[in-house]
Amino acid sequence: MFISNKFSSKKQLFLILLLPLGIFITQISKLFPDFIEEFYSSRFYIIIADILSAITGLLPFSIAELIIIFLSVLTFWYIFKTILTVYKYSNKRLNVLKNFVLNILAALGIIYFSFQFLWGFNYQRLTLDNIFQLNVRKSSLNELSLLCQSLVNSSNTLRKDINENQNGVMKLPYNRNQILYIAHLGYDEASLKYTKLKGDYGNPKAILLSNPMSYTGITGFYFPFTNEANINMMQPDSSLPFTTVHEMAHQRGFARENEANYIAYIACINHPDINFKYSGTLAALSYSFNALWKSDPQKYKELILTCSKSVLNDLKYNQMFWEEYSGPIEKISDKVNDTYLKSQNQDSGTKSYGEMVDLLLAEYVKK
Repeated sequence: MFISNKFSSKKQLFLILLLPLGIFITQISKLFPDFIEEFYSSRFYIIIADILSAITGLLPFSIAELIIIFLSVLTFWYIFKTILTVYKYSNKRLNVLKNFVLNILAALGIIYFSFQFLWGFNYQRLTLDNIFQLNVRKSSLNELSLLCQSLVNSSNTLRKDINENQNGVMKLPYNRNQILYIAHLGYDEASLKYTKLKGDYGNPKAILLSNPMSYTGITGFYFPFTNEANINMMQPDSSLPFTTVHEMAHQRGFARENEANYIAYIACINHPDINFKYSGTLAALSYSFNALWKSDPQKYKELILTCSKSVLNDLKYNQMFWEEYSGPIEKISDKVNDTYLKSQNQDSGTKSYGEMVDLLLAEYVKK
């Protein structure tokens, strides 16, 4: 028994040390973005992603969802069991609590180190403006206004050929699950110009618990342990295509949220399906409008009036949809997500989603 406990303690210590080791390697990797880009993101990560996709892509359901549910139940059970043990055996309370803390730290060590190894180092790769050769700079208010007007014109034109319901809101002309199977077509086309977007990964997966997930405000998530892009299927039709290709951008090794948003826009406008084109353009318009509203509310009010009634219907419906699910769970989820993003060197946290506009402006000025 003594030997067994000694071995167990050494094993715990080894796993716990993975946490500071992972943090140390992550901090060091920030100093070498070129190295990370060349040897991790462009080579090593692609091998990992291909292997995981070959396995998980064979199954039509989300393995990530099952893992998260299982681990959540297991965690609550372990906490409950520990509380009962402490209450029942007061003489062993200190040892039980000590072992509980060590096991939690060991689990965190495994999860954090594996996360960085499997995907997390992509946060330290070269920025997208360097990869796509975009000149990101401080743009003028006039340039932002012109970008918004251009996106309004594109949205209005595309929206004329989009199917809608009896309330004048966009409605996909086919089964929503079809989005998951044809989403790759946008990347197939976009990768002809941007070779870094190449990749043959498993199709995005629909989340079965999409309705409860909506209360968190989460539209989708990427799970690096299975290389799955997981999609909340409850969201409005106008945002579903954009969200799907956004998570697929993470699947291709682009971790930063603003960059994944921009890549999603590129994949959408290059997609042969007009519903993707419109979804990506509408998302870009929404982010650009938000930036304009913060900088020049009067100009924003002028430009939003140039949107067609149908485009306005879609924008309003999106806002109303998420307001219905808004509440304490959504606020907690947003706080957790914000903390996570900042821990991954995205100092602006969830606000980094809006930085997609900088990339849009760089592309607009370049054209």
